[in-house]
Amino acid sequence: MGGCGAPREARGGRHCGYRTADCGFDCGFTASGAGATIAPESGVRDGEFLVALDVSRIPQSAPRNPRSATRNTESAVVRLASSIERDWLRPTASEAVHRFDKASGKVRAAIVDRYDALVLAERPAAVDPDVAAQLLADAWLERGPREDDDRLLRRLRFAGTDAGAVNLASLVRRAAYGARSLDEVQMARALPAAVARDLDRDAPESLAVPSGRHVRLEYNEDGSVSASVKLQEVFGLAETPRIGSRREPVLLALTAPNGRPVQLTRDLRSFWNRTYPEVRRELRGRYPKHPWPEDPWKAKPTASTKRRHG
Repeated sequence: MGGCGAPREARGGRHCGYRTADCGFDCGFTASGAGATIAPESGVRDGEFLVALDVSRIPQSAPRNPRSATRNTESAVVRLASSIERDWLRPTASEAVHRFDKASGKVRAAIVDRYDALVLAERPAAVDPDVAAQLLADAWLERGPREDDDRLLRRLRFAGTDAGAVNLASLVRRAAYGARSLDEVQMARALPAAVARDLDRDAPESLAVPSGRHVRLEYNEDGSVSASVKLQEVFGLAETPRIGSRREPVLLALTAPNGRPVQLTRDLRSFWNRTYPEVRRELRGRYPKHPWPEDPWKAKPTASTKRRHG
């Protein structure tokens, strides 16, 4: 039986109680939620629900009962009890209860029937969207931001967005409305329209490169911005791209065909004039299917190999 709250007298001076399996065979909870222990001399020691006919109260600090709605600092010793069926107890109250389920990341709802502090039954119920939003927001804030959320926050800082417009807690609570699970709480969808517009202008998701592709921009904690791009895709580009109202130069990781960076630079003109000839000598034999022109200023930028490029 498990622990319980303070005894509550049932009709005729008796006490109803619930036995649990988490603390042995001789403890449980009374209808008020107080802890109770069945004495060895009691003739009835099994059965889920009991009526206590002889009860003594003992002041103590009792553990919280997961089946109980209350907490009490009294316990009881049951010296004489009689087993009863769950169906014999009529609910004294019913209420809708919402809980966040960590395993599924969803909010579940149930109608809970109680006999005072004892739970008699639970049945599934429709989820209240307002309550679900609150629980999902609380769960998100307890968990903290994931990678995509962190990236959005870094973009907002880079763009110099007013802190009042992007208060994290408020933003998460707006994002939680309409979400069916924790994974659906997406902060980007909750941004005010003006903030989202300024963010796309001052801290865009990606950068257009001369090959015609867009490459992802990375916004770093130190306020810098970087991008990884295949060297051949920026042939002829002399001016390093700059982002935002501060015109922050993008740190470009120029990569070989295998995706590994061969140069980190914020000065493309210097790279083409000074470093590219050495890179070309080293890599053109290793990657012959890819273009390595002598003059990168006149070469057509491409993401393709020589054959596909024509």
